[in-house]
This record gives sequence, structure tokens and C-alpha cells, in this order.
Amino acid sequence: MIAKFIFFILLLSSYSLAVVNPYKSLPVDEKINVMVNYFVNEELENLKPILPQKEKLQDDDANLEPIKYEQYFNYIQRLKAVKESRVDEQKKIDEKYQGQVAFYNGKLKNLKKFYEDSKNLEPIIQRSINKAFKVIYGKPKFQSIKYDENSDSFLAKLGVEDIYHIDTFVSKEVYFRISKSDLDSFFNYYYESQINVIFDYSNNLLNYNSIIFKYNEATYKGIFTDENNSKIKLNIKINDDIFRLEKIE
Repeated sequence: MIAKFIFFILLLSSYSLAVVNPYKSLPVDEKINVMVNYFVNEELENLKPILPQKEKLQDDDANLEPIKYEQYFNYIQRLKAVKESRVDEQKKIDEKYQGQVAFYNGKLKNLKKFYEDSKNLEPIIQRSINKAFKVIYGKPKFQSIKYDENSDSFLAKLGVEDIYHIDTFVSKEVYFRISKSDLDSFFNYYYESQINVIFDYSNNLLNYNSIIFKYNEATYKGIFTDENNSKIKLNIKINDDIFRLEKIE
């Protein structure tokens, strides 16, 4: 909840030019931690099974009212039968709900166990990092490209299209090769590439690995020229309430 609150404050404050963003001065590590954790927990929350809802007993109070000319003994017997029927119906509802909750908790346990394995959580972390990257820095884009005929490769500046003005991205150089059939058009339309930044995340440290981009329905990989890029401390914390088992009332 705190991460979600801070996230919306970040967005709202950045929309208004009249209000200074109070999180602008935060270290980038803290901004990335808040954003990545927000998106990781949001995706996990959306993967949860649907929480069962307990049915309500449909009471018909008309059945409890005496009928005109009904004998008292008959009324008492009918009232007793109605109440017993309701008890049976309530018992069926309770048993059905208990089964649904047990099934829900079982699926939740399996989901938790699945994502406790780092290799299963890693795709979610990667997607969350890219979402956080776009919020904090902007949409990745090529700012310029150069072609080296000797190595048959491109050298490009990776920059961003700023969106929320939360932090400033320092452009980085990447190199890559593309299909010869795309060479000519790429010079004129490279800015149309859809770019995702790939990060390495291990031992609570995050660092730039490479980029993956699409152009002309083909997928290409770019490598950062600076192998000693600065590492970011990142601690993924899954909210306790996401995999909290449902109690049977």
C-alpha cells in the first residue's frame, strides 16, 4: 500500500508544473526500488485466483407468518420444518464455501511456491524493471546511429523520450548488427524501433546488460559498450498479503 501511495504521488506531482516533485531529489536507487516493487507486486496480485464469495441464504419471511385459518399446531410444525430446512441450506452453503476456500488456498500455495523460485519470478522482475525505467527516465530510443563498415556493426546512443520528468537518464552507447536487408531503411527509420532494456539482477544488485529492439518485424540485440556500468541496489519484497491464505468464517 505504501509503495502504491508513493507511486501515485510521484505521477501526480510530475503532472503539475506548479508543484515541485518532492521525490526529485531522492537517490535513483530509492526511486527504482519503489517503482520496481510496485510493478512486481501489482503483477503478482493480478495473477491470484479469484477469491470465492460465500453465498447468502435466501430468507423468505413470508413462510414464517401464520396463514389465515391455520391451526396453531400446524403452524408450529410448519415453522419448525422451515427453520430446519434453512439450517440444512445454511449447512450446504457453509460446506460449499469451505471447499471453495480450500481450493483457493491450495492454488495460492502453489502460486507462492512457484514464484519463490527465482527463475520463475525473473520475467516479472524484468518486465517491472522496464516499466519502472519508463516511468523514472522515459521511453528508450536511439538518439543517433553510426555504421562501421569494417566491423559491419552499428554504434548508437541510447537515450529516452522523457515522460514524467522524475529523473535524468545519461545516454549510453550500444553496438549491434542487423540484417543486411534492413540496412538502408534503418538509417532513415531507426527511431521507430521498439526498445526494451535488459538488466542483470543477482545478489540484490541491478546492472545494465543489453537491449532488445524490434525493427521491421525482426528482433535484434544490442550490447552496451561500457561493461563497468554502475550497479543499482535493488531489494525485491513481495507484499505479505498477496499470498495470505483466506480464513474460513
